[in-house]
Parts: sequence; structure tokens; C-alpha cells
Amino acid sequence: MDKRKKQWWFNGVVGALLLGSGLSIALECSHIKHSGGDFWLWTLGGTAGIGLLLSGVVLLVRAGILNAEIKASN
Repeated sequence: MDKRKKQWWFNGVVGALLLGSGLSIALECSHIKHSGGDFWLWTLGGTAGIGLLLSGVVLLVRAGILNAEIKASN
């Protein structure tokens, strides 16, 4: 397996994991907020969740770009 294909796999897998984890954390913090939880908990947790979610999106877009480059080189 060449280097580009490995990068594609890494970006796709890690991106999907980060996207799912970030969405899960953000939604859980939303529930904590509406249940009357501590301000610092849902604020910091929600911010971290959205950060993970966006990082996952960036990696998935990057995987798509790598996929297009792989297909163009064949």
C-alpha cells in the first residue's frame, strides 16, 4: 500500500471517529445544560465537542481530496 492510500485511510478513519465523538459530546452537554448542570461543565464540554466535530469534518474533507488525487493518478 502506498503512502497516499495510507494517508487516505488514516484521515477517513480518524475523521469519522472524531466526528462521531464530537457530536456525541456536544449533544450530551446540551442535555446537561437543559438538566440544570453546572455552567462550566456544559460550556467546556460543548466547546470541546464542537472542536472535535469540526476536526473530524476537516479530516473527512481531506480524505476526499486525497481520494480524488489517488483516482487522478491512476
